[in-house]
Amino acid sequence: MTDPRFLTLLTLVQMKNYTKTAQRLFITQPAVTHHIKSLENEFDILIFSDKKGFELTKQGQILVEYAIRMLNQSRELTEAISDSLQLKKTLTLGVTYEAIALCGKNNLLSRLFEVYNSNADILCQSAQEIFSSLKQGKMDFAIIDTHYDDDAFDGILLDSFQIVPVCSIDGKFKEIKRVTREMLKNNPLILGATENGMAEASLASLKASNINISHIPTFHSNSFYLMGELIKSKDGIGFMYSSLLDKLTGVKKMDLLNFKCSQGIYLIYSQNSFDKQTLKAMVKILKKWKERP
Repeated sequence: MTDPRFLTLLTLVQMKNYTKTAQRLFITQPAVTHHIKSLENEFDILIFSDKKGFELTKQGQILVEYAIRMLNQSRELTEAISDSLQLKKTLTLGVTYEAIALCGKNNLLSRLFEVYNSNADILCQSAQEIFSSLKQGKMDFAIIDTHYDDDAFDGILLDSFQIVPVCSIDGKFKEIKRVTREMLKNNPLILGATENGMAEASLASLKASNINISHIPTFHSNSFYLMGELIKSKDGIGFMYSSLLDKLTGVKKMDLLNFKCSQGIYLIYSQNSFDKQTLKAMVKILKKWKERP
């Protein structure tokens, strides 16, 4: 079902050689040239600005991105039809590192799998990796804890996680219940991964509270387990979801005057997804899950 010219284009971009492209695709070199010229004529563009170095023009980049999506969606369409004939589907679900805590809450994963009979691939990735996979059609859904482009994705708010200050139970703060501004300014700061929701929300709330941390040694990690280890080894102050604390040992929650911070957890999917029926069923189930007591 996929236009063979797209496969030729993507192979040529990878091989950067007409002869090797023809050999890879088991076609003639003139056929490769014809496919590329045909695309250029159809869209009235030049695909390559430098035919020796195979540098893509802006229009060529757009065409390559479209070709990648088309080939991936063709593959997924074939798999979806095959799976439906076997009365099963395969779910590819992405989860950002800090959003893992939500997956086990009130049987969320079990509810998600009600739409699928058996197979599932669950990938823990950064938000940027997830956005890329969704756009390319390599992923069906994702649970993320950061903002997303609503021009490219649709989604629903699943929950909201409170972010709290955290310290070691054996360090210098073991007898202290409330962290002060001075403590923050004079101790290492431990945050979630850069550009992920937990870290971004923490920094925004600290800024809103007029707490300047620009000169403080700061450590980032995409693993809440490693965040806990950093808090203990550096004897510093971390900011993380309160729901993660029961999964860690040796750390405790602290208070910070006038600090209120939370981050939304979303389930998102590409607006270009072809599987609208499954999307509709998924959203219906999740809306019921949100209404749980």
